[in-house]
Amino acid sequence: MVSGLRSAALACTVIAGAMSAAPATAAPNDGRWAVTVVTENGTCEVYRWEFAVAEGRVSPIGDAAARASGRIDPKGRVNVTFTRGSDTLSATGAVAGANGSGRWTSPSRQCNGRWTAEKTG
Repeated sequence: MVSGLRSAALACTVIAGAMSAAPATAAPNDGRWAVTVVTENGTCEVYRWEFAVAEGRVSPIGDAAARASGRIDPKGRVNVTFTRGSDTLSATGAVAGANGSGRWTSPSRQCNGRWTAEKTG
């Protein structure tokens, strides 16, 4: 009987410890970001979008003018696509801390250029 109680007490301790373990920490680049796209070649407009990053995955915020998809990996490497109607813009580059930059291209609009980003939340 005593050994049964000890086993039950040990099981309860293990379960309680597992339940009180801290949740996984957020990826370093998770949060809200604002990106500005500047055209260097072609006649594309200058764009500014906000998007969210959760566990490295990019997604739009609210009623965004463009859909955002792609990833920012744990080392900060960016591979993201923005889509608005039939237009697409593919961006690569890197983020570190609260800032980022890179290059983009839009084959559908025959434009390309650079982008900068800042973490807003």
